[in-house]
Amino acid sequence: MPTLIRLLIVLLVLSGLVFAGMIALTVMVDPGEKDITIKIPARELVPPSAPLDLSNLPAPVNVAPKDSSSQDALASLPSIDTSDSDASASGVKTVDTGAE
Repeated sequence: MPTLIRLLIVLLVLSGLVFAGMIALTVMVDPGEKDITIKIPARELVPPSAPLDLSNLPAPVNVAPKDSSSQDALASLPSIDTSDSDASASGVKTVDTGAE
């Protein structure tokens, strides 16, 4: 019987040390924070039942705000005539300013 009591006491002390170690880890260790970037391929963002129709994409839109200094610089540039037959379907035409 004394051997069984000794065994139980040793097991209780060891389990108490393990429990105290777990408590110490939770109180003393701070894991910190860091940013995580996960790259997701575009093919995984589209449901598999609806493939992308590349011929029917919307036109890109420039929504960047313009400040007054950029508007002054744009005023000195030659204007583009979008009614010209040489312009592309999107209304873009390359203009040669003659300054080389």
